[in-house]
Amino acid sequence: MRGIPNNPVVCIGCGELNGSPKDRRCHACRIQTRPNPNKRFFWTPELDQELQLAYQQARSRRELTENLSRFQKRSGFTRIVVLARATQLGMSAKRRRWSREEIEVLSETAGTLSKAAIARKLKRSYWSVKAECTRLQISSRLCEGYSRRDIECLLGVGQRSIRKWIAMGWLRVQGGRVTEPSIIKFLREHPEEYRLNRVDEAWFKGLLFPAFGLKRNDVVVRAANKPMEPAAEAWLGG
Repeated sequence: MRGIPNNPVVCIGCGELNGSPKDRRCHACRIQTRPNPNKRFFWTPELDQELQLAYQQARSRRELTENLSRFQKRSGFTRIVVLARATQLGMSAKRRRWSREEIEVLSETAGTLSKAAIARKLKRSYWSVKAECTRLQISSRLCEGYSRRDIECLLGVGQRSIRKWIAMGWLRVQGGRVTEPSIIKFLREHPEEYRLNRVDEAWFKGLLFPAFGLKRNDVVVRAANKPMEPAAEAWLGG
């Protein structure tokens, strides 16, 4: 029958009966074995061994970064090619486990210090601190000061006004957040810059008047039972 060879050849690549008698490969397998003309980087066993030593000798991520940079300069490979080869060979950086003392420091400082400051304090990377906060379900949102979004909601203003106040020096930014003392000073010295009908009333009163919302029932009862002064009683009676 036409189209079927008398002596079919099994392809040594895929096992199909469509191989060529010359190289015992089918067309698809032959294309795959051809060198890629666009490929610029060729790995050798010596380079693989050198890359493996770069990972094994690194005691921290910083040392690993330095080792990979030196390997990159010697080999001429790009960082993406080096990292892809390391992933292909199953190499990864050694992770330093979190100790109980480090977790206690993280729990105490999360929310009061930024993740970058905590990383410097613990001599860890920013991403290590962020990952541990996620694993322990610890909120790392700073509790001191206000973000720009917070000020927008509390004062009812836009980003342009906030940038103007910061540029004028009326609001002080520390650690990426506006400090509370500068907010109090701004509210007292620049009332013309905001409108009270847009300001959060409870937050505004609690910030400027610390006694707001702190009345006790016993104080109210004593004030109600206290006898009225004669002058006040006469004035009301008149």
